[in-house]
Amino acid sequence: MSPAPTTEDPATVGRRLQLTRATQWFAGTMDDPYALLLRAETTDPAPYEERIRAHGPLFRSELPDTWVTASRAVADEVIAAPAFDWLTADGLRPGARELPLSGTALDADRARCERYGAFTAWGGPLIPAPHGAALRESAERLAHVLLEGVAAALADGATADLVDAYARRLPALVLRDQLGVPGESAAAFDEALAGCRRTLDSVLCPQLLPDAVAGARAESELTAVLASALGGTPAGREPDAVAAARTLAVGAAEPATTLIANAVQELLAHPGQWAALAQDPALAAAAVTETLRVAPPVRLEWRAAREDTEVAGERIPAHGRVVILVAAVNRDPAGRDGIPASGNGVPPASGSGGGHIRTAPFDLARPEPVPGPFGLPGDLHFRLAGPLVRAVAEAALGALAVRLPGLRATGPAVRRRRSPVLHGHARLPVAAAPAARTPTATAARN
Repeated sequence: MSPAPTTEDPATVGRRLQLTRATQWFAGTMDDPYALLLRAETTDPAPYEERIRAHGPLFRSELPDTWVTASRAVADEVIAAPAFDWLTADGLRPGARELPLSGTALDADRARCERYGAFTAWGGPLIPAPHGAALRESAERLAHVLLEGVAAALADGATADLVDAYARRLPALVLRDQLGVPGESAAAFDEALAGCRRTLDSVLCPQLLPDAVAGARAESELTAVLASALGGTPAGREPDAVAAARTLAVGAAEPATTLIANAVQELLAHPGQWAALAQDPALAAAAVTETLRVAPPVRLEWRAAREDTEVAGERIPAHGRVVILVAAVNRDPAGRDGIPASGNGVPPASGSGGGHIRTAPFDLARPEPVPGPFGLPGDLHFRLAGPLVRAVAEAALGALAVRLPGLRATGPAVRRRRSPVLHGHARLPVAAAPAARTPTATAARN
């Protein structure tokens, strides 16, 4: 279980966070493209990712002390290799000292996640849904309940933030329902879970001290809510149950929020694709697959070397860290999903812009690729959370297309600062043209 927020002097913690931020900042001024990604100051990280690709299958980022790859082959190798894990052989997370208050909910190695998986499997002690289709069906019912409020907020041409009104609320509601959180604890659960939204980003990017403190406190409060909810159940008597539930909740909530928001943003940017989904909500699964390829909800995956090993001809020492650029991996020419804009593998010149990165267009009619898009790998915390993230996103998009077929963007999406891992949304303003309530929508709610 998570400890209570650190008892270290806040000034000491704040200085360590500032020092790490300064190190990343200085590396960026030295034109290190990975450090520039960690700064998270641009709306489009792709040019920096393509500059990393130009260095070969494995790029060494000196000051951040990290190896970085945009290669599908290297990414697949690292994820599959037993030499890599979330924690080192002695149970440490690289960078944890330099990034205090970065949360512990996801600090579990493969062996522990395998144990947790017995709790979070379909039909297991923590997830009553017997399979993904059943969870999606349940999530769709909850989505239509939420969308009644969203539709009311959008009445008479009003605008709303789809992130706060829908994309963040639905995963929390589904998790609450599956984990059996009682109604009297719902508000505390939702607040604590929302407070953990920076966990994945904080593992690689120092957060502002007030946000870091709030995140640590939220993780402790989430643990307490889950312990209380599970305390009277058979599963709750198992020593790993609360930790498994917390890892599932934190690992699923914000990636699902980001996947929903990214999908809606992509669909509304391609009106023909949104119209196709509104015409046939069964295309929601294809929309999720395309979003995982074009705008994945987790852009930076990473693993720590448990022993001295070699990847792409480079020696990685024990405790070394390899970061995988997920979106870039899905554009890897070797993976046949896309090519750099120049067509010759040469990335843009240094700087925050650097030209347009071309990839295969967002297309709901595209046959599902084999292998599928890289992302939400089936080990570690996404072994637990990945299937739920995808099922909730599919439910969210299908219900949204049924209930609000006239949805449109009313302004640019706003991304959160210091969010290089998720590239998460702060706001996604939308409006909706009036639409008659369809029999399909009514049936889905009933």
